[in-house]
Amino acid sequence: MEHGEDESSTEDDDPSSSLADLADRLGGDSTANSSGPDGGSSLSDLAESIETRGGSMSTEEIDDSDLGRWEFVDRDAGGSAADPKTEALLELTGGASNVLLSGPGDCPAEQDLCARLMESGTDDPVNLLVVSISETPSQRLSTLESYLEGPVGETAVVDVRNYNRETSYENYDGPVDVRTVSNAQDLRRIGIVTSKLLTEWDDVSGPVTMCVHSLSDLLDVNEDHQQVFRFLHVLRGRVQSAGVRAHYHFDPTRYEGQTVRTFESLFDTVLQFDEDGSVGID
Repeated sequence: MEHGEDESSTEDDDPSSSLADLADRLGGDSTANSSGPDGGSSLSDLAESIETRGGSMSTEEIDDSDLGRWEFVDRDAGGSAADPKTEALLELTGGASNVLLSGPGDCPAEQDLCARLMESGTDDPVNLLVVSISETPSQRLSTLESYLEGPVGETAVVDVRNYNRETSYENYDGPVDVRTVSNAQDLRRIGIVTSKLLTEWDDVSGPVTMCVHSLSDLLDVNEDHQQVFRFLHVLRGRVQSAGVRAHYHFDPTRYEGQTVRTFESLFDTVLQFDEDGSVGID
């Protein structure tokens, strides 16, 4: 079933507002008001302000009925078994709500780690939530199906694309609930649609795992990286409060070092990998 989620969002952010105003809204006390060509220095200040504030939001702070919480991110506009070291590192991520999967995109190591992070970890079927920025739902689900082991319960995709959508998902073995967002720059709408799905799954049987594919694609279509940072800050709190395990694909080779470090600071765990399959944890 496909649901349209293309309604326009309220435009309440002044793109010229200073970082000081932004930090105040997040509860920080930064006074910086300038940024580099890609917003790197401002992102650093923003990251510091959030760390000072105390990390993720509590369950009491996250309320899906208060959709205005997403207002401040609005803008204009067939796997093989892992080696023992990888198994141990994946074990260490078990308690993390939000994991950054950092390494080269579109390689077997990435797809295998994605599927491993999406697995249930219990005997119960896992419920899969995928936020797809550039791939079609069938492409993303086909990859998961090729690598994922174990039974699957519910499957949902937030399809965020600017081109023609699919109307059939017959290649995927099971029902798929597809929610669409027509504009990848409408971060508020992406957040609302994702939150709505998590709320609908409050009483679903079995664990829920979530894949955002990819953070790099989201950054590429949103020039204002501060907006993406704000979006992720709210989303990670929503994920944590829902008891969901989420991971976010990220290719660090596409960005300068400060941007990489700033976005890495948002996550509980950074799982780093290379094309050869070597894996490390930060």
